[in-house]
Amino acid sequence: MSGQPTTPGASSYETAPKTQVHQVRSALLREFDGLIDLEDLANKSATDREQAFLSRALAALTVRDLTGCDSAAAAEAVIDGRDDIGIDAVAIDKNASHLWLVQAKWSDTGKGKFVVADALKFIEGLHHIDGRRFDRFNVRFQNLADQVAAVLSNRGSKITLVPAVMRTEPLAADVLQRLSDAQEEFNQYGNMLGRRIYLARDIWEVVRNDFAEPPIPLIARMQDWIRVTEPYEAFQGIVSVAEIAEWYDAHEDRLFDRNIRKPLGITQVNQGLIDTLTADPHNFWFFNNGITVLCDTLEPEYFQRAARRSPVTLRLDGASVVNGAQTVHAIHRAHRKDPDAVADGYVTVRVISLKNCPPGFADAVTTATNTQNRVERRDFVALDPVQSRIKQDFLLSLQKTYTVKRGEPEPASESGCSVEAAAVALACAHRNSDLAVRAKRGADLLWEEGSQGAYHLLFSPQDQPSAYQIWRSVLVLREVEAALHRTAKDRQARAEAIVERGDRLIAHVVFQHLDLDGIDEPDTDWDAILAQVPGATERATAWLIHHVDAAFGPRSMVSGTLADPQHCRTLAGLVLEDLRRSIPVPDLPQEYRPAKRVSKQRRPNAVPTLIDAGVLADGTPLTYQAAGRPEREAMAAWIAADPSRAAATWVNQRVRPILWAADGKRYSPSGLVQEMWRLAGWGKAPAAAQGPARWHLPGGKSLWTLAQETLAAVGDDVEEDA
Repeated sequence: MSGQPTTPGASSYETAPKTQVHQVRSALLREFDGLIDLEDLANKSATDREQAFLSRALAALTVRDLTGCDSAAAAEAVIDGRDDIGIDAVAIDKNASHLWLVQAKWSDTGKGKFVVADALKFIEGLHHIDGRRFDRFNVRFQNLADQVAAVLSNRGSKITLVPAVMRTEPLAADVLQRLSDAQEEFNQYGNMLGRRIYLARDIWEVVRNDFAEPPIPLIARMQDWIRVTEPYEAFQGIVSVAEIAEWYDAHEDRLFDRNIRKPLGITQVNQGLIDTLTADPHNFWFFNNGITVLCDTLEPEYFQRAARRSPVTLRLDGASVVNGAQTVHAIHRAHRKDPDAVADGYVTVRVISLKNCPPGFADAVTTATNTQNRVERRDFVALDPVQSRIKQDFLLSLQKTYTVKRGEPEPASESGCSVEAAAVALACAHRNSDLAVRAKRGADLLWEEGSQGAYHLLFSPQDQPSAYQIWRSVLVLREVEAALHRTAKDRQARAEAIVERGDRLIAHVVFQHLDLDGIDEPDTDWDAILAQVPGATERATAWLIHHVDAAFGPRSMVSGTLADPQHCRTLAGLVLEDLRRSIPVPDLPQEYRPAKRVSKQRRPNAVPTLIDAGVLADGTPLTYQAAGRPEREAMAAWIAADPSRAAATWVNQRVRPILWAADGKRYSPSGLVQEMWRLAGWGKAPAAAQGPARWHLPGGKSLWTLAQETLAAVGDDVEEDA
C-alpha cells in the first residue's frame, strides 16, 4: 500500500488482502456489536467469544447484503450454535419466496477453511429443511421456522446455499463438487436450488459499498412541464431522449443506486423499446410510462418567468433514477446505435426533491413506483372468446360469477370462481397427471399456448369445458384441500413435505378415482359425489406417502420427486391401483406422526394461529387493556394524554401484525406492549409481556382468547406470549 514499505519479493497483491481483512473486521465490530447473541458462549474465553462473534457477524453481514435488511434484522437471522446443522444464518425474502442458507467462516489471516465436511454438513441442514424436519434445529431456528415454512409452501420457492468464507483462495474443487451435486439433485425439474459464494474480496466489497459515493448531479431540460410545491417539490414534463442518453454516458449504472434493481440488459421488452426509438421515435413518448428521478435538491432556471410553455432547466443534486431503469438503458443503447434516428424522441420525466421530506419517503417512493402491475400471459386470457362463453355459461346455467380479468375481486366461495381456480381444478381433473404437476409448479404454466400448452388442453375451443364441469371440478378440489387441511395435524416432517408438495397430485388421483361421468349433467347428485371426497383424499394421501418412500426411498428428495412428471405418473398409477383394490391403507411411520406436545414452548403461538385460520380481516380494530391494577395505574395517565396510544389495527403478517395508531409502525403484540411500557416510564414492568392477552377486539375478546377458541376444535392449547 502507498506509504508502507514492503519486504523483498512481497507484492501489493499479498499486502492488500491483509488490509481487506482488517477493514472487514472493523466493520463487523462497528455494525454488529451488541446485536449478535453470544449467551451460549458465556463460559468460553474472550478470544473464543470474539472469534465466534466475528463468524456470526460475518453471517449477518452476508444476510444484510442478500436481503437489504438492516443490521438488527440481519443479526436476528443468525442461528449459529449447537444443533445448527451446518447453517449459520437463514435469510428470508417472503415476497420473492426465497431462502438463503448461510454458512460463515471467519479468519483473522484471510485463510478461512471451508472443507468437504463443512459442505456435507451444510447440505445435511438443507435436507432437513426440505423435509420439514425443523425439530432437529436449535431454538434460534425455531424462531424462524414459521417464516421458513411459509416460504417453502409457496409455488416456485427457491433456496440458495451461501458459503461466506474469509479466504483469498477459491474453494477447493471437491468442495465445489459437493455443492454442485446438491444443486443437480434439487434442480432436476426446475431451478430450485442455487449457490452464491462470498470470498474475502466479495466480503470486502460489501463493506466498501456501504460507503456512499459522491452524489450525482444532473441537468434536465424540460418542456410542457408542471410544478408541484406542496407537500414536496416536484416537476413533471417531457425531456429529450438524447439528454437521457447523456445521463447514462456520464454516470452509467450509478444512476440507479436508489433503485431496487439495475437494468436487466437486453430483454424482449427492452429490445422493443430500442426498436421503437430507432424506427418510430415520434411515438416513443406515447408508448412509454416514463422515468422517475429522486434528488436531494433541485434548482429550476426559467427562460420566461416560470411560463409553462417555455422550457425550464432543472439542476439536480444527489439524483437517482428510481423507476424507469430499463427505459434509460434502452435509450442509451438506441442513442449509441443511431443518434440521428432517435433525435426526435422524447420521454416523460418526473423529478421529486427530497428536501424537507420525512425519513423513509425516498424508499416509499422507490417501492411504490416499482410495484406496478405488469402484463402477464394470464391477462391475455381475458381476450379469449372461450372465456367469454364460459362466463356467460356460468351466469345462465348456474347463476354464478366467473371472473377472468386479473384484478377483478375473487367471488365469494359459494358465488363462483376465477379463471385461475378453474384452470387449477381442470388441470388436476385432467387424465394426464403432467398438468397437475404444472399446476403445482405455478399457475403461470397453465396459460401456455400451443398444441401441448396447458391452456390449449384445458380450454380448447374444440372441447370447451362447460360451466357445470368447471364448477363441479372446483368444488371437488376445494373438498380435497379442506380434507388435507383437517388432517394436517396428523402429519409431520417428511409426510408433511410430501403432502405439501404433492397436494395437486393427490387431487388428481381423487379425480381419477371418482365416478365423474355425470359431471356435465345438471341432474347429477353432486353432493353425493362430494361426500366421497374426504375419504378418498385420506386414503390417497396415505398411499402417496407410502409409495414415495417405497418407490424412490425414504431419503429421496421430496421436492425433486414430486416435480418430476414421470415420477408423478408412476406414483399416480400406484396409488390409483391401491385405491381401486380397496385394501387397508398403510400406517404412517412413527417419525411422520407428531408427538403430543408436553411443554408450553411447543404450543402454537397466537399470531400464526390467527393468521393460518384467517379469522381476522386486515384493519380489524384492537384496543389495549392493562392486565391488573398496577399496570392500569402505571399506564392510565400516559394513555389519557393521547388516547391513540391504546389503539391499533390488525395486519395479516406473521412478523409484527399490530399497526399502532400512535406512530403508524408495526409491532408484535408483546413487542408493542413492552414499547408502551418503556415510553410510559413504568419502571416496575415485568420482563415479559403476554401481548396477545392485552390486545382486545371490539367485542371484548382478546387475541389470545380468540386463538384458543380457534384451536379448541383440534385439541390444542395456544402459546400466550407472542
